[in-house]
Amino acid sequence: MNLFKISVSICFLFITAYSAEKAGPAIPAHPAQLRFESLNWSIPLGEPYRAVLNNGLRSYVATDSSLPLVQISGFIKYGSLLDPIGKEGLASALATMIRYGGTEKYPADTLDKLIDQLAMRFNFSSNESSLNFNISFLSEYTDTAFSILEQMLFHPVFDQKKFDKRKSIYIEAIRHRFDNPGPTLDAAYQKIMYPNTIASIFSSEQSIKAITRDDLLKMHKKYIKTGNIIFSIAGPFDRSSMISRLEKSFPSNSIPSDTLFPVIDCKPELRSLLVFKPISQAYVRLGLPLFKRPNPDYYPVSVLNMILGGGGFTSRLTTKIRSDEGLTYSIYSSVESNYAYPGTFFVEFYTKNQSFPRATYLVFEEINKIVKDGVTDDELKSAKETLIGELPSMFRSPFDIVSTYAWNEFYGRSPEHYTKYIDEIKKINRDDIIRVAKKYLTTDKMTMTVVGDTTALLDSKDTRIDLRNFSPQKSIDASFIPQLP
Repeated sequence: MNLFKISVSICFLFITAYSAEKAGPAIPAHPAQLRFESLNWSIPLGEPYRAVLNNGLRSYVATDSSLPLVQISGFIKYGSLLDPIGKEGLASALATMIRYGGTEKYPADTLDKLIDQLAMRFNFSSNESSLNFNISFLSEYTDTAFSILEQMLFHPVFDQKKFDKRKSIYIEAIRHRFDNPGPTLDAAYQKIMYPNTIASIFSSEQSIKAITRDDLLKMHKKYIKTGNIIFSIAGPFDRSSMISRLEKSFPSNSIPSDTLFPVIDCKPELRSLLVFKPISQAYVRLGLPLFKRPNPDYYPVSVLNMILGGGGFTSRLTTKIRSDEGLTYSIYSSVESNYAYPGTFFVEFYTKNQSFPRATYLVFEEINKIVKDGVTDDELKSAKETLIGELPSMFRSPFDIVSTYAWNEFYGRSPEHYTKYIDEIKKINRDDIIRVAKKYLTTDKMTMTVVGDTTALLDSKDTRIDLRNFSPQKSIDASFIPQLP
């Protein structure tokens, strides 16, 4: 019996080997040796999907019959940068109450039950410069979904009891927003980079309590109108019929509001901001001012960032400080893309208190190396290929296409933006990289924001990085962050 099993096994091996030979070339010994045929892919244009309707709605509409699902996204030019002083949190409250505050036709509780019963998704959110909505539902419920959307956008009632409940939830979240070091670092970094500006003012218990239902009604009337919305939709429908439906569902108020966001500068006044938390790890963000987009330097800076710390495990910072030195589990760099005010470049990592000086020293060393010596041809080629290779994921489906172009138009970019993007990335050379590195990566001006046991860090005997040399400096408890200018 054993001999029989051995014979079968040998036959199986011969058959497998023969099949593999007939099937094609052997599997490479290493993943780096894998080769793939070109996808022959080109960027789809947004113009065939775009329509400006008679009611003033700027829309992108695509037919997609792959699933019985309708997907919608929308962008409205209104955000927290327009919150009145003393009522910070108003934009966020408006987005929440559009969803949960009920409408003239649908009381809040009835609306929640209907959405749950039909497995619909209605999400409203806000950020600094936009109020956004994302909606999906089965196509058989299109009539009901459009009725709900039209009611939410144009006929909300902002039920007072629901609003009071939401305010209590906001206030409870505010009381715990600095419990964890990550959000604490985000808030402290915003304070150090944008002092004395609306960009560094946070909502508080007092500002949330000060917001009234009348404030919601006032902001809704001013900003939530057809002319302020850029809309995208995809699903199994006839395109011309959907355009007719959109013209009926959205009122004709095509003149956009004069939405002017405040001018905000990125001019740090402190060199370091130390936030005390009795923890064994130091959470660190090193930052430098950049620019407001559009800016021609954004593309070479993006490539530079991929090589330095934005490219995952192949980037210099991750290779040196995580893989080679074992000083952190996570380290990365980022170039902020901001159309409302100047963004920043930053490096973020966390490490043990005792390894903080060495890890920080090595970050500065890697930045200075790239400023002094530039990058290699292989690094440049890989970074450019990675950035260009990310584009197809933005256009995987008809909904991806229309929502991407709606977002693109919201920020005032050219309809050919993505095609030009490829050309801009391809033409970047090593001289461009070293030029922007010398221009922007000035480590002697880099701010340092640290959340951790700052007493232990200041008492460190490791002289490679002495926190006391990063002045002017302020050392505070996390609860004091909102009080900073």
